Amino acid sequence: MFRISRRLDYGLHLMVALAADKTNQPQSTASLAESLQMPLPFMHQIAHALMQSGLIKATPGPRGGLRLNQPPSEITVLQIVESLEGPITLNPCSDSGQNCAHQENCATQVLWGDVQQRLVLHLASTSLEALANSEQGKLSEMPIFSSADIA
Repeated sequence: MFRISRRLDYGLHLMVALAADKTNQPQSTASLAESLQMPLPFMHQIAHALMQSGLIKATPGPRGGLRLNQPPSEITVLQIVESLEGPITLNPCSDSGQNCAHQENCATQVLWGDVQQRLVLHLASTSLEALANSEQGKLSEMPIFSSADIA
């Protein structure tokens, strides 16, 4: 089963919440955790990973909190995904470090490689700003598949 981790889902919600603040002022982790219905310790883990990747910045103190470290238009969903989950690899054979015993006559290698490439391209072309501005998650920036792909 393909599944998005809770860590990634919460991380995307956190980044969207930070992007929604046009003033980019620090927001307290307690208020963010409450509004996003996320356990505070889990938010701290997620925020730490996002800080290490340079996507967000933490300001200490009573008026401190989390804020974006870059404009939301310059942050891609792929950057967020990779900072929280690592590189996207749909199948162990897609990972360049793995050797596959079926590589020479694999019927699915091309399929999974193509799906992975399209997914990466879609996430790389979707900005945090577009995600934050989307209505109910409807993104119109770039379709994953064109009508020519379906035919």
